[in-house]
Amino acid sequence: MVVGLIGAGGIGALVATVVKDDPPPIEASAQSFPTAAAAGANEQIGLSDAVRTAAPSVVQVISGGSSGSGVIVEPRGLIVTNQHVVGTASRVTVVTADNRRIPALVETSDPQQDLAILRPNGVAGPGAQVAAEPDGGLQIGDQVFAIGSPFDLPGTVTAGIVSAVGRVNERNGIPMIQTDAPINPGNSGGGLFDLRGRLVGIPTAIAAPIRGNVGIGFAVPSSRVRTLLESVD
Repeated sequence: MVVGLIGAGGIGALVATVVKDDPPPIEASAQSFPTAAAAGANEQIGLSDAVRTAAPSVVQVISGGSSGSGVIVEPRGLIVTNQHVVGTASRVTVVTADNRRIPALVETSDPQQDLAILRPNGVAGPGAQVAAEPDGGLQIGDQVFAIGSPFDLPGTVTAGIVSAVGRVNERNGIPMIQTDAPINPGNSGGGLFDLRGRLVGIPTAIAAPIRGNVGIGFAVPSSRVRTLLESVD
């Protein structure tokens, strides 16, 4: 059972003093980025190469006085995050991997699945390829890695294995990917990637007797992300 959500609320006190004095968001430049495409159709690459492929697509999402993470997805450059990261906001600020601040609109959200889609005002970075298979095509024991902004530390990478697939969240009935890749407050909405550099899940929750990582984290499968993306014009 998922017993603790990780997200913006969990680190609000930590980041509030950083956020309130930040300069206002600036318009995104017209700079073009290469697509963060995966390797071959079925080809895995080394962990460090997969991280280099995926990392530019991960952003920090700031909503009010707290923050989480998000992932730019190809081909339209929309950003997926958790609904609990954006809360009731209609506009948020995105901090890109190259440290630009871009305003973004909350296009749609799905509280039951804890997903939200953002439309940045400009090019935020290269998009990650979203795995289409159920459970991201993952099997128990596959290596995965997470990228996000835990404790307001952008671009943090953690790695582990798939501990289970189809683990049903008893709160909302959503089957989720379980991983032992360390996930902490601020990772919410960031990416869980496979060794092809593809987005396979969105970290959203942890199960823990204490607040913080104990090696049991959960991610919404990428197939659900694709379905929500398809609902956005």
